[in-house]
Amino acid sequence: MANKEGEQEITDFSPFLGSYNHTLDAKGRVSLPAEFRANIPEKKVIVTNYISSGSRVIEGFSVSGWQYFEGKLRAKSRFDPKLQLFENFYLSRACSCDLDGSGRILLPANLRTYASIDKEVTFTSCLNGFRIWNTKVWESLFDEIEQSLLNDPELFAALDT
Repeated sequence: MANKEGEQEITDFSPFLGSYNHTLDAKGRVSLPAEFRANIPEKKVIVTNYISSGSRVIEGFSVSGWQYFEGKLRAKSRFDPKLQLFENFYLSRACSCDLDGSGRILLPANLRTYASIDKEVTFTSCLNGFRIWNTKVWESLFDEIEQSLLNDPELFAALDT
């Protein structure tokens, strides 16, 4: 949906929820979770490298989510050094991945290598899209976060304001 200025609006909820384990095939294809595919009318996603909690991961967006994100970046000065670093790291590896008839995407080899993805992957939701993890990395990170929360039950309290 576009607002009166023609910008893409983002709803107040993420179209991607939950976590799902999948297996990469020998060609580097992986099935996008059916729950995610239901929210991707364009039948393609945009993926790129990302760092979350100190771990390398692939981040993904619907096309409309990516366009909204790019629109926000275009409003910034192209001479901003932080924006240039961001472009060089994040945008330079972004690519479009079409969903095939079986709901799979081909993950680019450079992104699979970057995120140490070889066979077992876990898809997780995030507020603006989704992430694709090496399953062992995800499980370790989740355990660390859970332990931090067990040690400090108010860890996320400030986020709920």
